[in-house]
Amino acid sequence: MEIARQIEQLHTLNNSENGTTVNICQINGGTASNVIPEQAECSIDVRFTSMREAIRIEKEIKSLKNLDRRVSIEISGAINRPPMERTTAVVNLYEKARQVASQLNFELGETQVGGASDGNFVGALGVPVLDGLGIAGDGAHTMEEFIFIDDIPKRAALLAGILLAV
Repeated sequence: MEIARQIEQLHTLNNSENGTTVNICQINGGTASNVIPEQAECSIDVRFTSMREAIRIEKEIKSLKNLDRRVSIEISGAINRPPMERTTAVVNLYEKARQVASQLNFELGETQVGGASDGNFVGALGVPVLDGLGIAGDGAHTMEEFIFIDDIPKRAALLAGILLAV
């Protein structure tokens, strides 16, 4: 029961208004359905849009305490990459990219998905980063992942245009 109660507490940290998500990815424990587990564990994935929020969430998670005095909880892990923050420099770079896309007769939409890439580390250094400018496709991170071959020239032209614009 303790792990269920802890998961409920973790769930309260979700905040769609500021882009914070706390997702319980895996729950493991026990040996059989009719045996009270001696141990249980869960893994979580947390996404946030600012480093300030990341620090707050990490503090909240690490401050969780057992609710049943007969059990103990152990929390491990940490933030493994900074968020990709939407700064003024990022917005300015996006506007240049949008203008290049417009010259190439397509619309470059803006979105924030909470994903993670090596660009997060570059962005944390204050360098404006745009992610997701690659070739269109579907099935990301699956065995069925694919790209649209016809999209290659358009995306190559976009990237070249952005490089020339900056």
